[in-house]
Amino acid sequence: GRISLQKNPALFNKIALAFPNLEFLWIGDGDLKNKLTAPNITVTGWVDNRTALQYMADIDIFLLPSLWEGLPMSLLEAMYMKKICVVSNVVGNRDVIHNENNGYVCDDLTDFIERIKKITQANEIPLRLIENANREIVTHYNSNIMAKKYKKIYCQEMKAKYKR
Repeated sequence: GRISLQKNPALFNKIALAFPNLEFLWIGDGDLKNKLTAPNITVTGWVDNRTALQYMADIDIFLLPSLWEGLPMSLLEAMYMKKICVVSNVVGNRDVIHNENNGYVCDDLTDFIERIKKITQANEIPLRLIENANREIVTHYNSNIMAKKYKKIYCQEMKAKYKR
């Protein structure tokens, strides 16, 4: 993703600093790369989608500390790939992640740290969350279902417009 204000690299950096024994990976690049100063953060630079997904395959926890989102594709991909998702409490993220059901929603740095500590210290992957997240993607966010939902919205709007 873009290393921009929206994606909150400053918070990502603070989270990484709190876990010096963990490796953090930022897949992407951007103008605020200088905000990622923790020695345990690697920035991949811009890569194609296939390479980004290969990087994603090797991670355990997906972090999205964004200040705002729409419908974050990277989050949907992480859920589909059965990653533990830990996200900020903003529209877009919390529309997809239902706290403690299919991932974790965090309000601030302390929440992120507490969640990641629980995950990493448990030495046990929360399979229920991962399976719930994957099922959510397969049943609600696949391309066929999304196309039908958009078509329904479009048709409703067209009917409303031409009834006048």
